[in-house]
Amino acid sequence: MTHCSTVLIVDDEENLADLFGIWLREQFEVYVTYSGEDALEIFAEESIDIVLLDRRMPGLSGTEVLQSIRENGDGQQVIMATAVQPTEDLASIDVDDYLIKPIDRRKLLRTVEAAELVLTYEDSLTELFSLTARKATLEANLDKTELQKDDRYGNLLKRIRELEEDADTTLKRLEAEYQIDMLVRDQRIGSQPVDQL
Repeated sequence: MTHCSTVLIVDDEENLADLFGIWLREQFEVYVTYSGEDALEIFAEESIDIVLLDRRMPGLSGTEVLQSIRENGDGQQVIMATAVQPTEDLASIDVDDYLIKPIDRRKLLRTVEAAELVLTYEDSLTELFSLTARKATLEANLDKTELQKDDRYGNLLKRIRELEEDADTTLKRLEAEYQIDMLVRDQRIGSQPVDQL
C-alpha cells in the first residue's frame, strides 16, 4: 500500500491510549494524545485520516473535539471508543462508528481497517456506512420500542433510506458484502477460517 493512513488516538487513560497505539502502529502511522486540547493541535498540524476518540475526558470532551473536527476537517473517519453506553442521542452524533470499552486488539484493528476502506468510497456511500454503523449500535444497546419513539432515530432511518435509494446497484452490492463480511467475523460463524491477508 503506497499511502499509510494516519490515525490519531485521543484518550485521557494514557496506558490505554498507548496500548491502542502499539496495536495499530504495525499498519498505520499513529499519533497518540491524552487530551482533547492536544488532539486538536495535532489535528491542525498533521494530515489525519482516522480519529479514535474517547467520549468522556476532562477539559475538552470527545463530543467537543468531534464538533471541531467536523467543522475544520476534511471528511475524516471518526470512531468513538468509550465506556459510555450509547443512548438515543447517538442517532444525531456525527461519528462513523461507536466502540464500547473494553475493546480487544482484533476488534480495534478490524474497525480501523474498515474505516480506512470507507475513506476510498464516494461521499454518499461513506455517509451510508456511518449511519448504518450508528443504527446497528443503537439497536444492539437500546430497546427497539423506545428507539422508535425518538425523532432522531426516525430521521436516521429516513436518511439511510434516501441514501440507499440514491446508491446504484454496484454500491448497494458492495455495502451488502461489507456488512455480511463484518457480521460473519463478529459472530465467528461456521468452521471456515477468515482469510487473513
